[in-house]
Amino acid sequence: KAEQLSDLAEPLRKPDKYTIGIPLALPFWEWGVLWANFFAELGFRVFLSPKTNNRLARIGIESMTAETCFPVKVFHGHVKFLSRYAHYLFLPNMINMPTLLEKEAGFFCPLVQSSQYLVKAALGLDERRIVNPTVYLKDEFPALVRQVHDGIFPTLGVKRKKVEAALEIGLAKQQEFVSKLRAIGKEFLASENGEDPIWIISGRPYNLYDERLNLRLGRHLSKLGIKAIPLDFLDLSGVDLSDFPNMYWGLGAKILRTAKLVKATSHFFGVHLTNFSCGADSFIEHFYNHVMGGKPYLLLELDEHSAVAGMMTRVEAFNNVVQNVHQKHLQKPMLKAI
Repeated sequence: KAEQLSDLAEPLRKPDKYTIGIPLALPFWEWGVLWANFFAELGFRVFLSPKTNNRLARIGIESMTAETCFPVKVFHGHVKFLSRYAHYLFLPNMINMPTLLEKEAGFFCPLVQSSQYLVKAALGLDERRIVNPTVYLKDEFPALVRQVHDGIFPTLGVKRKKVEAALEIGLAKQQEFVSKLRAIGKEFLASENGEDPIWIISGRPYNLYDERLNLRLGRHLSKLGIKAIPLDFLDLSGVDLSDFPNMYWGLGAKILRTAKLVKATSHFFGVHLTNFSCGADSFIEHFYNHVMGGKPYLLLELDEHSAVAGMMTRVEAFNNVVQNVHQKHLQKPMLKAI
């Protein structure tokens, strides 16, 4: 996911008035393909911030004016970096996301929705450099065109027809990207016969794919020989969530659908990756536990103080549990046959 986003970025050595800076943090781990292609089609040079490292994280932490979850702190570091290299900063108010069912609300968490206000106040950014449309991604295309055009025209002066054409291409590229992820997931799962346990990793995209935030969890699982796949590579369209009719959060619905898939599949085992001080996940975790029933799962709650050693102690302990539970499941048919 990170590699494909980086392919869309054109690095710069000095500011350029036609450059749009997009922070590789918060919602852009999920929606960066849309916006990078959108601005590229409009003729702007797209400049993504680099992958998070300790320096970027520290810059973000030191710039905070209030205590938040770690991903929001990291977002501040990315924006501060971009403010040195890009003339315009793309900091939209992204309110909701498309949902599988019309009745689902699909909202982002309030800190993601208001992130541009937080970072603008903390860093003292010049409003003339900020491109900040208020966007409801769940809305129909004509409404989305109007929202984006009204939000970017005062700063960039782009005409509505150009916005419409570029947005159509951006959305198509986004869907193509999502389909590609699911095709990879489908191929991976088809190659498995159920004899080995598979860890299904749920969480918010900025935790799942930012290796500073997740402490390179994927690489560590690979070294241990653990087969794992993130939720974005799964087709969740057939998972019924009617027992959670008032699920407010868009990502919350994805996480709970993933939990239900894990619960219903004997060789799937759930790992939920989250942060301390995540208000939305403080509710989701209770629902996740309810869905899982008695099936074991691992909850990894990380922040800027977390260390690899502590995380791996829990991972290795959970791996022992998974192996024991899975072996008992495999032995059941043999015992019945005897």
